[in-house]
Amino acid sequence: MTPGEYAAAVAGEVRAGMARKKKKQLDLAEVLNITTATAARRLNGTVPFDVVELMVVANWLDVPVESLQPPTRAGAA
Repeated sequence: MTPGEYAAAVAGEVRAGMARKKKKQLDLAEVLNITTATAARRLNGTVPFDVVELMVVANWLDVPVESLQPPTRAGAA
């Protein structure tokens, strides 16, 4: 998996978590103290979430940070 693919996969996990909790892009922007445009770039994978942001998002969604990582493929090294 390339770094860009990984960033997109993490963004997908964040979007899924937000959907489960009925959170909006504006809510994400507010919790991360970023603009809605920057939040959009995080959510579409254009700009990756950094480690601190992922920790904040996991806490906000009340999920383990590991749940925001993409599933691993069996047999992948």
